[in-house]
Amino acid sequence: MAMTTVVKSPPAPLYERGENPAAALEAVFRHIAATRMADVSILNPALDVEAVGFRPWRGDWVGVLVTPWFMSLISLPGPASAWEPESSGSKRDVELPSGSYEFLTAHEDELGAYLTSSLFSPMFEFPDMDRAREVAAAALAEMFTPAEPAAAPAASPPAPPPVGLTAKLDQPVSRRGFFGAFLRPGDKS
Repeated sequence: MAMTTVVKSPPAPLYERGENPAAALEAVFRHIAATRMADVSILNPALDVEAVGFRPWRGDWVGVLVTPWFMSLISLPGPASAWEPESSGSKRDVELPSGSYEFLTAHEDELGAYLTSSLFSPMFEFPDMDRAREVAAAALAEMFTPAEPAAAPAASPPAPPPVGLTAKLDQPVSRRGFFGAFLRPGDKS
């Protein structure tokens, strides 16, 4: 009798099902902190891993990830995402309400492809997690605040009409005006 093995596909990541990816992102980077980054000298021991302010944005999830070694703006594809994963290290601009930001494509097996834009690295200037969280929230608030439209330059008063022969010679002359001067030799205007 032949035995049949049923292979189940792993469940879709939370963010692909439309759920906030913050908890899954934190779990993946806590694992990285405990394994690949363990005992690395650039870790700030006063900090932990935390996903701050993740929200849906144009079909994706955007927020700030704080770790003991970096703080980055992160974009994870949502179920209605418009971007196609590229090779790690590829650059991509992402439009946020405050402007355009350059991101790098990255990949973690547990997350798949995501975009990252560094805000701070290393993290030694942060004395504690409260301060890191405060800065992350403030940075995210700024990025989601629409940019002020550029102010129109103040209108300058019109230039006074030219006076005297030198002033008239400095003024541009149309082709008609140039040839017309030969037809009106006594005209002083």
